[in-house]
Amino acid sequence: MKFTWGHGIIVFFIIFLTWIIGFVIFTLGENNDLVTKDYYRQGAEYSLQMNINKRSKLYKDSISISNNNNKVQLDFASSLCQNNLEKLVYFYRPSGKRDDLKVLVQAGSTTATINKEQLKKGRYKVSVKWEMDNKKYEIIKDFAVN
Repeated sequence: MKFTWGHGIIVFFIIFLTWIIGFVIFTLGENNDLVTKDYYRQGAEYSLQMNINKRSKLYKDSISISNNNNKVQLDFASSLCQNNLEKLVYFYRPSGKRDDLKVLVQAGSTTATINKEQLKKGRYKVSVKWEMDNKKYEIIKDFAVN
């Protein structure tokens, strides 16, 4: 039996369909978390977020994050601790929401420590939110847990 161009087309289609099925199986197994579940609402409120960011620029250097042995330490400037403000610290991991962590820092605390066992090694976006004089503030910093 000779190998003709008809046999070549059939072999090509079999290889192509095998590749397509493998690609579909691969993509179904991938993690496709969205940044947030309500991103349409956040898109509509984007101008409010821009105002919060503009207001918060003054406090950008008031928060520092560091790796210390087996803990992550957040230090807050005294200007953020004077008004007895509760702060919400959110460790957002872009590669998967299962690894995100929220921590509430009590009013008046100048430092917060998080055990590294609660965080995976890698890159995080750390968001610190608080409210002062009925205005919301938020500072976002990039941080790497090692």
